Amino acid sequence: MYKEQIREYFDKHFDEVLASMKEIISIDSTGQAPLEGMPFGEGSAKALKWGADFGEKLGMTVKNFDNYVIHMDFKEGAPKLGILSHLDVVPAGDGWNTDPWGGIITDKEIIGRGVLDDKGPIVACLYAMKILKDLNVPLSRRVRVILGTNEETDWRCMNYYINEVKPERPTVAFSPDSNFPVTYAEMGLLQYTLTREISETIEIEGGSAFNSVPSSAKVVLDASLEEALAKAIAESAESAAYETEVKDGKVVLHAHGVSAHAAHLYDGKNAISLMMDVLGKLPLTGELKEVVDFYNEHFGLCMYGEKMDVACSDEDCGPLTLNIGKILVEDGKLVFCCDSRIPVAYTIESIEEKVQAKIAGTGYEYKKVSTERPLYVPKDSELVQTLMAAYAKVTGDYESQPASSGGATYSRAIDNCVAFGCLLPDQVDTMHQANEALEIEKLEIWLEILVEAIYQLAK
Repeated sequence: MYKEQIREYFDKHFDEVLASMKEIISIDSTGQAPLEGMPFGEGSAKALKWGADFGEKLGMTVKNFDNYVIHMDFKEGAPKLGILSHLDVVPAGDGWNTDPWGGIITDKEIIGRGVLDDKGPIVACLYAMKILKDLNVPLSRRVRVILGTNEETDWRCMNYYINEVKPERPTVAFSPDSNFPVTYAEMGLLQYTLTREISETIEIEGGSAFNSVPSSAKVVLDASLEEALAKAIAESAESAAYETEVKDGKVVLHAHGVSAHAAHLYDGKNAISLMMDVLGKLPLTGELKEVVDFYNEHFGLCMYGEKMDVACSDEDCGPLTLNIGKILVEDGKLVFCCDSRIPVAYTIESIEEKVQAKIAGTGYEYKKVSTERPLYVPKDSELVQTLMAAYAKVTGDYESQPASSGGATYSRAIDNCVAFGCLLPDQVDTMHQANEALEIEKLEIWLEILVEAIYQLAK
């Protein structure tokens, strides 16, 4: 493909691309309560309609599978190349300087929830298809774009598509839901809850999703603890992360962390862990003390499962990670929501066994919420090498190598599929964070890479 032609096309259609970005970002497609014919709520259904409308304008054959998934075919024949992505997003969370659903466009960037994960990459893929079509580039293989709406929670969309629809599957595929150049290995995913019954009133909460490092947490304490709390905060190495207020005769502790995707939890600071660390220094009593002691004994400030006795590592993926993404009290029960990314050399079942053994006799109940099998496609495979070549041809970067990730993308859903893009090596990663943003200059590079990759795989 010719770089100058693509750049000329991008410049000519720049406002159109940005308008499409703004449209899809403006749809709040976080997981919502199901409605009739809308298994993940109205927002997800609207997002799918947006995708279907775009595909139809492009001349693709669009099928909607009960508002779980849509797939869109370009060209005839058996599907050869698949592009798998998702239109749902994690909750906006706190700390935004703009409307997270505004699709704010400045002279340098586009800001909004999902612009990196994964709405922006979807727009880039669809415009890459549009560029190939409008420039009359001949493709001999059918390209199938598959869009789901439940990726950020428990993948019911893709499970429905694979197990109920049972479509003919592409022979090669990629998901633009990670980093460039290529993610050849993805760690196994295990999400679970640890729950105990409580009889006392405990007002505590933090986080919003299993797969996000929580940026905020709070707990309501007896006013008699105000002095001890002030002392504990003053002595903490993270004293700036805390603030307190006296309200209704109680003292409220707020802990502020740094949000990040659970696949990269080392880029964040867990507000729940920070809160528990300070609470552990107070003369607490009753069930709140038991909860705090349990947390600090089994999780603490660790990120790699050391205190839960699940720490492990392998050459491809590095260490297991353990994120406590959410704490809540509901229906007389206290719940911890946990997310582990497991190296490909270890089984999900082996980690489950260790967790259950560790909490035996503590009064906590283990419940598996979601699992995803690990992904491994050899680095010397034709798929990986073709994608690497496309990336290098556009960027001139021949030094970067295929990588592994803790991320869980739709690449796991079908065989011979890897994650490809869209975050560039020098690009700021604000996925799952406040003020998620995409630099416009990076968008142009995304398009060039995706056009080249689709062309090479479908020519």
